Amino acid sequence: MKSYSQIEPSIGRPVIENGLANAHLPTNSLSELNESCIRKEDAPRPRCPLVFACDEAYAMPLATTLRSIVETNASNWPLEFHVLSDDFSECTRARIVNSLPKGSATIRCVPVGLNLFREFSTLRHISKVTYARLLIARVFPATVSRVLYLDADLLVLNALGPLWEIDLDGAVVGAVSDMGPAINAGAPGSEDVPQVRDYFNAGVLLIDLSLWRQKRVSEIALEYLARHPQSPFSDQDALNVACDTLWKKLDPRWNFQVRGGTRISDLHPDQRPWIVHFIMGSKPWNASARSYNAVFYDAFRSRTRFARTRGEKLRDMFRRNWAGLRNVLKRRRLLSNVVGITRHSAR
Repeated sequence: MKSYSQIEPSIGRPVIENGLANAHLPTNSLSELNESCIRKEDAPRPRCPLVFACDEAYAMPLATTLRSIVETNASNWPLEFHVLSDDFSECTRARIVNSLPKGSATIRCVPVGLNLFREFSTLRHISKVTYARLLIARVFPATVSRVLYLDADLLVLNALGPLWEIDLDGAVVGAVSDMGPAINAGAPGSEDVPQVRDYFNAGVLLIDLSLWRQKRVSEIALEYLARHPQSPFSDQDALNVACDTLWKKLDPRWNFQVRGGTRISDLHPDQRPWIVHFIMGSKPWNASARSYNAVFYDAFRSRTRFARTRGEKLRDMFRRNWAGLRNVLKRRRLLSNVVGITRHSAR
């Protein structure tokens, strides 16, 4: 078995032996795309860098997430975004950059090689680029003490300042407990989930980078994955193992996990979560999922360069209606089967 304490994952280059600390990490300026998203030397530093990990397939959700952030955090412009990815095209980068208001943010695209993770599994709707967040501490210099990692399938509905300023009380990360049913002890599939004191959802992570390095979080997570490459929730499982007893519980409103049963627009403003996280496979942009939050989500998407065209709206309407019809037929078949079994038993 490889000793991951000796391995330095590559960022856009082959694995190196002397570590990433002294390596130059490429930054895509995108100056030809949108001057407003280029870091100026005299620009005020944001309170906390925000980090994402996604690929080309998640470009639209990423742009929508970024749009929600800049709209709710205008007092902290320009925000500082770092996107770990393996395959963004120049055209896609341009659309993401131009989805944001002028002067609202800087975007640094960090190419990440994924060969280190090729043997590790993920759920069907999750890309292997999710493992890139294990490299966060290698991407930032020692002068950066704290970062906020966010998944790209969420909406930020509140200013992030109160989250950035939370005292972690010596914890490596601040996170919210996972609300997925498979995480609960005794639930089907839970037997393969690592047994830790408390299990958090890794979609929102406030990270103390110094402690992350000191506690060898990345190395321990990678070693766990090497032993359990089929772990059901992949890097989230690994991070829970590496941070067991080392994380602080945050207010659930900082990672309100929605599977489909809650209609966010119906909540009173005082009851709305601060960050809405659309977990599992039922995403609001997927018309076939018939999400209660599709219209709410599309309001943010419509203000990006990924707004749906008239043709896409018609296509989505067809898919939504077809999915509804299939659900009705499925329920009728199930009811018919139940009635048939009941009648047969009564004879």
